[in-house]
Order: sequence, then C-alpha cells, then structure tokens
Amino acid sequence: MPPSGQARRGEAFRIPPGSKDSNGKEESSGAAGSLPGYFIPIIFNSLMKSSNWITIIAAIIIGIGIGLTYGWVINPVVYTDVTPDALRADYRADYVLMVAEAYQGEQDSETAARRIAMIGSESPDLIVTSSLDYAIANNFSQNEILLLQGLLTAMQTYQPQPVNAP
Repeated sequence: MPPSGQARRGEAFRIPPGSKDSNGKEESSGAAGSLPGYFIPIIFNSLMKSSNWITIIAAIIIGIGIGLTYGWVINPVVYTDVTPDALRADYRADYVLMVAEAYQGEQDSETAARRIAMIGSESPDLIVTSSLDYAIANNFSQNEILLLQGLLTAMQTYQPQPVNAP
C-alpha cells in the first residue's frame, strides 16, 4: 500500500502550527508564525493591549492638532476677488447700503440695478427688500433705512432698457 498524502509530506506538517495535538499539547507555530495568514491575529492581539490603544488615540489627537495648526495658522485659506454673492447677510446688507448711498448721489437706476445684480440671481427689488428687513431687525440708523427705502422704491419702478440686437 502506498503511503498516504500526509506521510509523503513529512512529519513537520502533520499538525497545523498553533493547534493542539490529540493529547491536548499545543504545537508551537515555529516558522509558520510569520506567514501572512498568521500575521493578522498577532497584530490584533497586540492592539488589544491598553497601552497600544492609548498610543493610537494620542497619535490621532496629535495628527488632528497638527492638521488644524497647518490649516488655520501656517497656510490658511485666503479669499481674493470674491464676488458679493458669497457674502454673509450682514455684509450683503452693507453692500446694498453702499449701493443705496451711491444711488442717492447718482440717481442712476440702471447702474444701481447692475451693482445689486452682482449679489444674486433674485430680482434687485427682492435683494433690497431682504437687506432692508435685515437693517430694520439689526437697528441700522434711520438715515440708512431711509436710503435703503429710496433704493427699494427705485428698484420696484425700474424697467430695464431692451438691448438693441444688431
């Protein structure tokens, strides 16, 4: 009778490394402990130690701190040439107030409408209305509110001139 496959492979591979034989004795892993299939449990077991968890958490906190320092202090985002549509509500109201002040001096509805159109896609009278509401809610001076009301009246009555097609 020919020897079985297990006998042909040799004595060293009879029992898988790290398992127990029929007597309950644990076999050492030997060189098989460094095989890829046995590497993951070794890492998992070493990560379960509390000192390693502390090290991992400390590394994450340090990494976040370095990232925030770099992003906020060393190389922060610098906005240049930003259009007025990216402004916060308070700055939008200030911008519309500046347009209202310019309108009071120029009395040019066309220019005022073009300046207001840079803020957003709504109609100029809606933009001035929202700025006027913001001004009233945030205690702008009476003179500033009157300027905004004058601009609102101009934008409500403004009729854009048709563009001459060639």
